[in-house]
Amino acid sequence: MEKDEHGAAVYSELSKDITVKSLLRFSIPTILSFLLQYAFSIVDAVFASRGISVEALSAVNIVIPYITLVLGIGSMFAMGGCALVSKKKGAQLNQEARQNFTLITSATFVTGIIIAWVSWVHRGSLLRLLGADDYIFDLTLEYIQPAILTVPSVIVGVLLVQFLVAEGRPVLGMAASISSAILSTVLNVIFLFVLDMGLFGLALATGLGYTLQTFIGLTYFIFNRKGSLYFVLPKWDAKAIGRSATNGISEMITIMATSVTAIVMNNVSIRIVGFEGVAAAGMVVALQALFSSLYFGYSAGVAPIVSYNFGKERHDNLRKLYKKSLSIIAGLSVVSIVGIMTLADLLVLIYVPSGTEVHAMTVRGLRIASTGFLLMGFNIFATAWFTAFNDGLLSGTMSFFRTMVFTLIFLVTLPNILGLTGVWVALPLAEVLSVVLTIFFLIKMGTKYHYAEVAYE
Repeated sequence: MEKDEHGAAVYSELSKDITVKSLLRFSIPTILSFLLQYAFSIVDAVFASRGISVEALSAVNIVIPYITLVLGIGSMFAMGGCALVSKKKGAQLNQEARQNFTLITSATFVTGIIIAWVSWVHRGSLLRLLGADDYIFDLTLEYIQPAILTVPSVIVGVLLVQFLVAEGRPVLGMAASISSAILSTVLNVIFLFVLDMGLFGLALATGLGYTLQTFIGLTYFIFNRKGSLYFVLPKWDAKAIGRSATNGISEMITIMATSVTAIVMNNVSIRIVGFEGVAAAGMVVALQALFSSLYFGYSAGVAPIVSYNFGKERHDNLRKLYKKSLSIIAGLSVVSIVGIMTLADLLVLIYVPSGTEVHAMTVRGLRIASTGFLLMGFNIFATAWFTAFNDGLLSGTMSFFRTMVFTLIFLVTLPNILGLTGVWVALPLAEVLSVVLTIFFLIKMGTKYHYAEVAYE
C-alpha cells in the first residue's frame, strides 16, 4: 500500500488491479450519485405537474437549462480539477495536490457568487432568453429566484462530490447525493403541500438539497486529516485554476450545450405546438439526461483512476482501463436503450396522466430521441477519457462538435421540414456524426497516451 509523506494511505482504491469487477465496484457509487443529481430536476418537474399545473411544468422546463448550466460549470472545475490533482498524487506531489484542491474549491465558490449576482441583476432578461413568454413569465420568475440564490452552494457541492471520488471515497460521495435527494424530496412535499409555497418552494427545496451535499463534502475535507486530500492553506497558482478550467472544458461544453439545446427545443416547440410542446420537450430532455447519467457517472468514476495511472506512467493499466471500459460502456448502452424504450410510457406517466395529448407527444418523442443511446455512451466516455489525460483542448473540441455544432444544425433545420418530429430526430443524428470523431481520435491518440499500443510481453 502506498503512503504519503505523513504515512497515510494514498489511493489504495485507485492503485488496485484493473478488472471489470473492480471498475464497476469503484464507479457504481458515482453512477448512482449522478443518477440522483439528475433526478433533482425531475422531482421538481413532477411535483410542478402533479401538484400545480402543466403550465407550472412548462415554467420549470424553461428554467432547467439555467440550472443545468450551473451544474456544468461545477462539473468543469470538478472533472478538470480532479484530473490535475489526481495526476499530481500519482506523481507523489501530495502537498501541491492539496494546495491546488483548496484553491480550486475557493475559485469555484467565488465563481458561483459572481454567477448568482449577475443572474439576479438580469433575471428578467435571462428568462426571456430562456424562452419564457408572457403567459408563463411570472411562474418562471417565481421558480428561478431561489434557484439563483443557491447557486454558490450548488456549484461547490458538485465539485466536492467528485473530489470524494478522487479521494477514493466514492461511497461517501454517493451517500452525500442520497442524503441530498431525500432532503430535497421531503422539503418538496412540505413546501408544496403543507406550506403552499408553490414553485418558489420547489426551487428552494432543490437548492437546500444541494446545500446538504456541500455541507457533507466540506465537513469531510475540513476535519478528516488522515486522508490523501484535505483543505490546507492554499498557494496562489493561476496556472492550476486555468488548467482545471481547460481540462474540464469538455464537460462544461457538454452540459452547456445541453442547456442551449433545451433552450432551442423550448423555443421551437412553443412555436410549433405552444406551451404543451415545451412541457414535452422538457420531459424528453430530462429523461434522456437521467439515463445518460449512467455514462457520465461511469466516466467520472473511472477518471481519477485514469489520471492516477497516467501520473504513475502505468501504461499496462491504461490499456486495461481502455479495453474494459469500452466493454462496460457497450453494456450500459444496451441497458439504457432497452430500459427507456420499454419504460417510456411509465416514465412519462410519472409527469402527466395517460391518454392526454402531452403524454402521447412525449412518449413518441422519447422513443425517437433515445435511439441515440446506442452511440451516446461512447461519445461521452471519449471526452471524459481525454479530460483525464489533462487534454482539455481535445475533449473540448469533441464536445463542442457533438453537442453544439451537430445538434444545433439538425435542431434548427429539421423542424422546418418534419415539424415536432424533427426536434426528436435531431438528437440521435448528432450522435451518429459525433461517433465518427470519437473513433478517429480514440485511434489517433492511442499511442500518445499509451492506452492502445501493443502490450508488453
